[in-house]
Amino acid sequence: MTAPLPDDTPAPWPARQRLALHEELHARPPMAVAADSVVSTWVHWQMQPARAEQALAVLCAAVGQPAPPAGVRRHVLKGPGWALKLERHGEFVSWQMTRPLGTDESAREGPGLAALLEQANAHTRLPAAFTTLLSGEGAGELISATHVLVLRADAGLVERCHGHFATPGAEPGAPLMASQIADGAATVFTRLTVSTDGFTRFVLLDQGLTADQAARSVQRLCEIDAYRMMAMLGFPVAQREAAALAELETALQGLVDAMAREASSPAEDAQSLEALTRLAAEVEHSASRTRYRFSATRAYRALVADRLGSLRERRIAGSRTLGGFLGHRFEPAIALCDSTDHRLTDIAERINRAVSLARVRVEMKREASNQALLQAMVHRQKLQLRLQQAVEGLSVVAISYYALSLVGYLAKAAKVLPALEAWHLQPEVVVGVAVLPVVGAVTWFIHRFKRHMKD
Repeated sequence: MTAPLPDDTPAPWPARQRLALHEELHARPPMAVAADSVVSTWVHWQMQPARAEQALAVLCAAVGQPAPPAGVRRHVLKGPGWALKLERHGEFVSWQMTRPLGTDESAREGPGLAALLEQANAHTRLPAAFTTLLSGEGAGELISATHVLVLRADAGLVERCHGHFATPGAEPGAPLMASQIADGAATVFTRLTVSTDGFTRFVLLDQGLTADQAARSVQRLCEIDAYRMMAMLGFPVAQREAAALAELETALQGLVDAMAREASSPAEDAQSLEALTRLAAEVEHSASRTRYRFSATRAYRALVADRLGSLRERRIAGSRTLGGFLGHRFEPAIALCDSTDHRLTDIAERINRAVSLARVRVEMKREASNQALLQAMVHRQKLQLRLQQAVEGLSVVAISYYALSLVGYLAKAAKVLPALEAWHLQPEVVVGVAVLPVVGAVTWFIHRFKRHMKD
């Protein structure tokens, strides 16, 4: 019986998951490649998985083999005199076909060698029903296509191949790239140009490669072309965004200059804040639509660098290495993608700082406006208090006047009463004597009423 795991020990993954991860790590060995053969690889960007499975099923049926299960990510199919491998990646689907050269194709001298170097391919023997499914809706875009011709290097073949590719005027503007790879066990030639059939061509001369080295060297050459083209997908995006960023930077500079002026009204500051908010939205939209592409470009560039390093190139006198050529042509394009991505991040930060500044300016002027409003309210309250005090004084006088009028009426009535006739009351005297008590009583009453209302 298995002892229970301690509380701090993670539970082991299920065997099925471990097996799936193990297969994923080891399921992509390169196809076996013999000397005197040709390998054709083509890559479809954004090819629908269903379309790839349909094309593979058609090819399997053509050679009398069962189609693989749906969702397969890698499949190797062997036909009469050829082998084909399908691999599904995150963004693209790659097809790689290899076939040995026939005896009629093994010419290594003169025009026969030239035709072999320029025309050998492996994909022309595919059935039309299969190739039809590699174009049209759902097939995506053919982003990379490569022929790798593998020849056993006999005496003088390296010099003859070098002489063929180095012929002046053979391909104007297309420099020759030639180098020894795999620690001198092979020599590779290419111009990295697209020929009339839409493929880039490599010639790999085997000077002592093991079977595994040959397979991996071919795989690396195909992957270098595929990954560099996938990386270059970010270049037109960077060109478009660089032009848009120039306009955004000009607009941002104008708004910042406007805010730098001391005399600006609250309405102008509010307009600047609104304009900066629109700029921030545009930059965020630009970043959201380019972030994935630029991140993928960096990842593909790293894969290209890794595959180039794995070739272990040695320069041949009079020729560029593949790594040197890509360093001069490929890296500047990728640098534009990096700089555009950095510009997006930089302008986003600048806009955020400008928005914060504009918001502070708006808040400060709003606070100043509120302070002025409060001062005006305090002044009005003081005026209202003074007016209220004046009204209270007038109220005392008015109430006292009416109260004394009542006292006067009472004094006139008492003057004619028989019971008070002996007193000889004079109404004017009675009213005069009552002025102070009445005014005092009215004042006391009003103050007591105010205190009662406050409570």
